[in-house]
Amino acid sequence: MKKLLFLLVLCVGGGFVSAAECPAEQDTLLSALSAQLRRNFKTLKKLRPPVYYMSYQLYETSAFQANAKAGALQFSITDDSGAVDISARVGSVHTDNTHELKGTYTNTDLVSVQVPLARRDSLALRNALWRGTQAAVENAQQEYNRVLSNKQVSAENMDTSDDFALPQKNIFCQEEKTFEYNRAEIEERLKRLSLQGEKYDFVDDSAFAFRLERINTYFVDSVGNRIFTSRAFGRYILSVQARNPDGMDLERNMIYDGVKAEDFPTEETMAADLERMAQELKALKNAPVVEPFTGPVILKNRASGVFFHEILGHRLEGHRQKSDTFGQTFTKKVGAQIVSPILSVSDNPRWEEFNGIPLRGFYLFDDEGNPAENVPLIEKGVLKNFLMSASPIQNFSKSNGHGRKSAGYRVVARMGNTVITPQESMPYAQLEQKLLEEIKRQGKPYGLIIEDISGGFTMTDTSAPQSFKVNPLLVYRVYPDGRKEVVRGVDLVGTPLASFSKVIAAGDDYAVFNGSCGAESGWVPVSAVSPSILVAEMEVEKVAKSPSKPPILRPPYTENHKGKK
Repeated sequence: MKKLLFLLVLCVGGGFVSAAECPAEQDTLLSALSAQLRRNFKTLKKLRPPVYYMSYQLYETSAFQANAKAGALQFSITDDSGAVDISARVGSVHTDNTHELKGTYTNTDLVSVQVPLARRDSLALRNALWRGTQAAVENAQQEYNRVLSNKQVSAENMDTSDDFALPQKNIFCQEEKTFEYNRAEIEERLKRLSLQGEKYDFVDDSAFAFRLERINTYFVDSVGNRIFTSRAFGRYILSVQARNPDGMDLERNMIYDGVKAEDFPTEETMAADLERMAQELKALKNAPVVEPFTGPVILKNRASGVFFHEILGHRLEGHRQKSDTFGQTFTKKVGAQIVSPILSVSDNPRWEEFNGIPLRGFYLFDDEGNPAENVPLIEKGVLKNFLMSASPIQNFSKSNGHGRKSAGYRVVARMGNTVITPQESMPYAQLEQKLLEEIKRQGKPYGLIIEDISGGFTMTDTSAPQSFKVNPLLVYRVYPDGRKEVVRGVDLVGTPLASFSKVIAAGDDYAVFNGSCGAESGWVPVSAVSPSILVAEMEVEKVAKSPSKPPILRPPYTENHKGKK
């Protein structure tokens, strides 16, 4: 028996200083933003209806991206940009302009404007803030009046919690992140790796890319918050794709994440991974198609992380418990068992890495100025908590630091680093043996091992069934005698209440899923840490196919590499 005890010793790297000790460059911009906000708020809070809260959030983004194909660069570009999101709340914390409008699209409190690159307390910066603030306040006042009218003619929400919980004052500066990279070296590596794809005549398309993004974020508000945070993240993506004669699209990919150049594997390791991916793709092209099926399934570690993120995580976001437009699967189930009692789930954005692997979901302050907190969501199968932004819900009146967004979007509650912890675990080989036992116990002809998942979606609106669909990329069919074969055409479907209750065992082979999650507050970086899990029963249905055939013409490079498969 093993437990995830080693996770508890992880700690956040240093780098915090008080705002008074901020490097001059960061402190100058924080001071400039604060001065303009105080100047504007002094007037705006006297309006009728009043602006009772304001914030400025400025993003400095530097990006580098390179793509290669067939031994040549497609593009290699750098881009610097700046934008400030201006939030104005009109009314009071009890009811303001962000209140849900019944029967129409939810309104917003946000205006986003571009700002000049040279913006250290410049006239151009002050002018952008002036124009943006004017627009944000006008929009907020108009929407507040719509809210008041809408409340008079609409049924009352089941949850009558306040619209906002004011943040505590925080003054913090994180150490600015840097990422030293050799542009020419990255370009040459991508060209060499993409050239390797020429020997696979069964590959219809491929992608070889590197992207580095560094974002410095400055946050100030009318409470007095002054927060500077910084993150830099690089990513290599290798992908090979094919289309079967029956129109089914197939893909194998490998993603490498790092916060510094030393985090990435050698080119030799990437080349070996590419060879393995190509052979897996070749096997998929010749693989049989799975028919609709219910039976025991192992979700391998990284695939399990994706599954929990997609199917469980979104349903535990606080704002979804408050809105009548969402299905509220777990809203009334705090204190009740919602998943198998062998599992616990938490979300801790303050974990910077796991076993040497950087976590994309790491952050120290959320996008409303609240410090990130470790949130125990589920303990031994029992729901304990929700992921909370500054939008209160019944019995959860304050933020736990999970209000997140990307530039230009309104904040909602989102995941950070989601961790699945079994009460007891076993070596993976033993988990596979347990799968065989379950196949025989149920009298099934086979079970499945989901090796890799590309993503999926889950329905959370009341207008749709509360169901999910997850898209595996690599699946093995396992027979009662232990024999395995690659299969294709598998989609996992079901409902969360049924699926999570049927987890019967877990491995000790923890792995990391790093990704970006899209929702109504834009795309945010996320991570999940999970072992492999055995589910007694899951449902499989066939995937959608393309109406198009594979390419009629053979790729030109196959003429020079005959016999190299």
